[in-house]
Amino acid sequence: MAPKNRSARIRKLASALSEQFGLDYSKHEWIEAEYDDRRAEWTLSWTDGPSLAQVTRAARAADKEAVEGVRYERRYSQQAYALGAIGWALAGADLQGGNGWWAVSRVEDYLAKVKNPGRPKAGRETDMVERLIAAADKGRGRNYAEGSEICGLVDKRGLAWLLIPAGKPDERLPLTPLEVLTARYARGEKQRAWWEHLTLLTELEAFAAVQADPEAPAEAVAAVLELVPDVHAAIDAAVADLRTRVSTSG
Repeated sequence: MAPKNRSARIRKLASALSEQFGLDYSKHEWIEAEYDDRRAEWTLSWTDGPSLAQVTRAARAADKEAVEGVRYERRYSQQAYALGAIGWALAGADLQGGNGWWAVSRVEDYLAKVKNPGRPKAGRETDMVERLIAAADKGRGRNYAEGSEICGLVDKRGLAWLLIPAGKPDERLPLTPLEVLTARYARGEKQRAWWEHLTLLTELEAFAAVQADPEAPAEAVAAVLELVPDVHAAIDAAVADLRTRVSTSG
């Protein structure tokens, strides 16, 4: 037997949970209560925002009787897919070369544990997300690209192009000194790691690369000079480790 006033209770709960989690109605984050006549089933669905586990726990705590048997569905915006794909690649994902459906599945697994995935931080993170979405939309209009297209781009191209667009030096995003040097001097597998995951050279590797380059541009020299304190710290740590090994072996 269905609980008394279940429809009204579920709809009221959807609004209360939306307010509880601070969801933005204008961004379609608001939790919606939907009833499927064919399946005789209620679904609470929302975009981005809290995780499935969070909403499920909160709903049961608020009205366990009314939500018995309710389905929960979390959808993702373009911003969430873009931010998730970037985070997934930064975490060292094994990129496959552009398999969008494979990539979107992995990114959704990554997003499942992320709170508010459609809200990138202001600044460079937002700029990277916007560039990725624009590239995926391909001029077809905002919100055109599917999640598989967004995630597939990262799977195919990695991340470095979002910071340093090929052939567009004026559109380069702000880089740290170590990023400047990694972008210029990383080779082989280290270059691939930079392109795909923004993996950096160590301070000592970057310093050695500039020192060995008689034609290093002023930007590279200035960048490595900023790293001098870090280089000294790395050398000191290495020396301390060697001394420990000597004393232990002795």
